[in-house]
Amino acid sequence: MEEKSNKNSTPNSTDKKPSKKPYYKKRYNPKPAKKKFWNADKIVSLSAMAIALFTLIVLLYQSHLLDKQYELTVKQQKASVLPYIQLFNGAGESWYSIKIQNKGLGPAFIKNLYIKEGDSTFFHYNLYDFYQQQNTDTVYNYNSASVFDGLVLSPGEEWELFSARDGSSGLAKISNFFDMYFGRGSKILFIEYESVFGDTWISTSGLENKTKEEYGDFEVFYDLVE
Repeated sequence: MEEKSNKNSTPNSTDKKPSKKPYYKKRYNPKPAKKKFWNADKIVSLSAMAIALFTLIVLLYQSHLLDKQYELTVKQQKASVLPYIQLFNGAGESWYSIKIQNKGLGPAFIKNLYIKEGDSTFFHYNLYDFYQQQNTDTVYNYNSASVFDGLVLSPGEEWELFSARDGSSGLAKISNFFDMYFGRGSKILFIEYESVFGDTWISTSGLENKTKEEYGDFEVFYDLVE
């Protein structure tokens, strides 16, 4: 019995002891820290961009104000030397005249004299010649000044374009002829003139005074010029 007991207590040579896992020392691998979006460099960069944008807006606004100020200054300068030509006629018992007068603040540079009949506009430079071309009688006692490019009228100055005095042949006929161009009909006289700034106006015998743009384009004929 003892032998059996000893036999059972004898360790089996085939039984394996449990093996131990090898020991490895864990290395410390810290996780990288998350980068912050707002850092000093970005704050400085964005601040610089904001300042540059604000400066640009201020410069644009100042430029706009300067443009407005310049336009206002130009308007004031133009208004201070604005010419105003008036074309008018006058008559008495023994005289008849046609004049232009500068009632503006600055000199008027006369360009041309035109005669409009209906839809046709004719260039002319001397009203006496114009009358003689349209009538058979002769005016003996008259004064007539030619209108030419470069004629300058100072403020308040008058220029007599045509006059007929007592003793002239057919004075009533002369008055009746030119009066047709000072009514509200389709026949008018008009003067083209400029300011020192080169702005162009049209003054008519119908008491209109407009810029050339407001008056509109017109085709000029030269049939009445000799």
